[in-house]
Amino acid sequence: MASNESNSAQEAMRARQSATPLADALDEQRINRLAHFDVPAHKGGRMNAELPEYFGKRCMELDVNSMKPLDNLGHPVSVIRDAQALAAEAFGADNAFFMVNGTTSAVQTMIWTACGRGDKIILPRNVHRSAINALVVNGAIPIYINPGRDKRLGIPLGMSVADVKRAIEEHPDAKAILVNNPTYYGICSNLRAIVRLAHAAGMLVLADEAHGTHFYFHEQLPVSAMAAGADMAAASIHKTGGSLTQSSILLPRKPVNPD
Repeated sequence: MASNESNSAQEAMRARQSATPLADALDEQRINRLAHFDVPAHKGGRMNAELPEYFGKRCMELDVNSMKPLDNLGHPVSVIRDAQALAAEAFGADNAFFMVNGTTSAVQTMIWTACGRGDKIILPRNVHRSAINALVVNGAIPIYINPGRDKRLGIPLGMSVADVKRAIEEHPDAKAILVNNPTYYGICSNLRAIVRLAHAAGMLVLADEAHGTHFYFHEQLPVSAMAAGADMAAASIHKTGGSLTQSSILLPRKPVNPD
């Protein structure tokens, strides 16, 4: 009986995940042939013949500004909201937010959510510059962990569990730990163990998954941040998920307040 219920739940999820509310809304406005009196100035490609020739007719017809049928990314209430809910389910998160400036904005949002001026955050030395910029803006204090180096290949590694444990013991007042999952050379730390240590110390775990989006969709790949119990993750869909440039996703889960 339990097996049948599990199979039914999986089938229902697969059916939901086949839905494309945002794409459907875009296609509907394309078919309706709306008269465009706002940006973009190419008016669906009609004002510049070179653009549809270069990018394709449908691409130009779908390049539109925010309007009521297409929802608004700043405060989604319809098709973008529905699409984000489907994304949250697919990634195993409680919420999902589409980001349009790459994963930089998602990494910064995670840090600004977890800590403020004067708060400590534990992070590896080989963290992305977006995290450093976030600390510059909000005044949080970095507690760096040297990730070590593979001497044969000459590449930085992940954070060791022993180093993370030592950093937590030396800085028990830190608010969060940021982990690269994976690093930019494909090295993964023991994320499950780091999550256990951090949560036992009352710290949030933030995962920079700029190069780890694919972890969510195959069981033989390293564990994803959400599966490992991390509190927030920033995933570059455009890097390892197959989407257009600068599209990313921010994945929070409880106890993080999505607001």
